[in-house]
Amino acid sequence: MGRQALLMVIGYSLIFLMSGAMMSNSTVDAFNNAMNYYEGNILRDIAISAANMGASYIYVNKPLMNSNPWWPGYATTKLNGGTFTVTMDTVQDMYGNWGRLRMLATAHYGDSTYSVTVLFHPSQFSKFCMYAGAMPGVYFEPSDSIFGPAHIESTLNYGNPGGGTMTYGAYFGGKVTTKSGIAALTNPAILPTFAQGRQDGVSVPLTLNTTQLATEAGANLFQGSGGDLWLTLKDDSVAYKRSATGPVTTQAITQIAPNGVIAIDKGTLYIQGELSTRLTVASLRSSGSTGGSVIVKDNVTYKTDPRVDPLCKAMLGVVGYGSISIDTTASHSNFTVQGSLYSQTDGIQVVNYNSRPRGNLYVLGGWIGQTIYATSNGTTAGLPVNLTYDERFRVDAPPYFPGTNGYEILAWYE
Repeated sequence: MGRQALLMVIGYSLIFLMSGAMMSNSTVDAFNNAMNYYEGNILRDIAISAANMGASYIYVNKPLMNSNPWWPGYATTKLNGGTFTVTMDTVQDMYGNWGRLRMLATAHYGDSTYSVTVLFHPSQFSKFCMYAGAMPGVYFEPSDSIFGPAHIESTLNYGNPGGGTMTYGAYFGGKVTTKSGIAALTNPAILPTFAQGRQDGVSVPLTLNTTQLATEAGANLFQGSGGDLWLTLKDDSVAYKRSATGPVTTQAITQIAPNGVIAIDKGTLYIQGELSTRLTVASLRSSGSTGGSVIVKDNVTYKTDPRVDPLCKAMLGVVGYGSISIDTTASHSNFTVQGSLYSQTDGIQVVNYNSRPRGNLYVLGGWIGQTIYATSNGTTAGLPVNLTYDERFRVDAPPYFPGTNGYEILAWYE
């Protein structure tokens, strides 16, 4: 009996010793896991902080814009018990154009490393579905709908100019920014619907780099002194003439515009047709007081609709130093313009809007100008606008489209 008791004591002792060792190992493992988790969080926080510091520097100093020098990043810097470095380089977009920035923020803590990569692209005005520098005597009414980002570089006017009680408000499907807030004409309690919010106190002045567009047009920069420029888009080619009755020349866009830019200086640009590639057409005014206007003579469309064809490569920018006029003489009553329209000093207008036959103007892209003009008389004449945003413009733009002189974050990788 005594021998059996001794064996039981020895057995229990061994069990307790093994349990104690296992508990000790579990405690050590738990401690190590907690330390690894703690150090991993510090490491990641250092890398994210470094990336945010770099993004803030780029936002304020805008390398290679506004005469700012290239920014090489941050050399090894201490932070929260570790260190980080930030390096910068330029990368091409999917079409081989340079201008994007890639920032690599690398953190070191102990013997571990963690990196964050941020891709920036130049911010361009094509990102707006609607942009207005001012709204003199023009108001967004309850029936108006804007389905993409919008900016008013002044006060957003809203109400019912004809009087009467409003029972609902206009609809803005994208984020709305304004410089000076909103001014309601009637029933201020019934405000528009801002589905993605509204932010006041934001200033984004229009800018146009005439030199860049002229340079990219190269030898094919047409001069207004020799006539205007009439363009008819024909899939991946363009037919052009220098007067309404002049001889027509047809060339592939890759030949006449290898960089995707066709421009005229000090003249008027007329445009119509169908497009299947990427192109920016511009009417510039490098000096003097004449030229720089654009006249849309008939439908301007893509060969395939990007809303139903994800492989659609066509993308059009129409840039005017002065006004862009819808001056269609075709017999049909409804008209379509697909592309982002940009007027530097004026706006987009419908010629004879208060007397021409009633129809509709369908725009897929953007409507950007210093001034918003009425396009119909509201009842019997003109072309009420149905403006739909081209979602591709959130992250892409027509070649060398005017930019806001800033960068935006395109992607963030951890």
